[in-house]
Amino acid sequence: MTKDTTNIKKGIQEEELIQILKEKGPLTRTELMKITGVPRTTLYDKLIKLVLKGKVRKVPVKGDGRGRPKVYYEVVS
Repeated sequence: MTKDTTNIKKGIQEEELIQILKEKGPLTRTELMKITGVPRTTLYDKLIKLVLKGKVRKVPVKGDGRGRPKVYYEVVS
């Protein structure tokens, strides 16, 4: 069985990612993946670089139940 990869982009530029976060507000990696078509691991790598540069910040939001909090990413103003 072959996986259909026609809608998966290979990568995304940091500027594009910042623009999406500015326009759509804080988003999770999964939400960004659905919007961009870029794999979550690729997004994670780009987001970490942006966090280290001080352009984006991680915002953990604890849910009602147990488990890990959702992590949203937003542009630093």
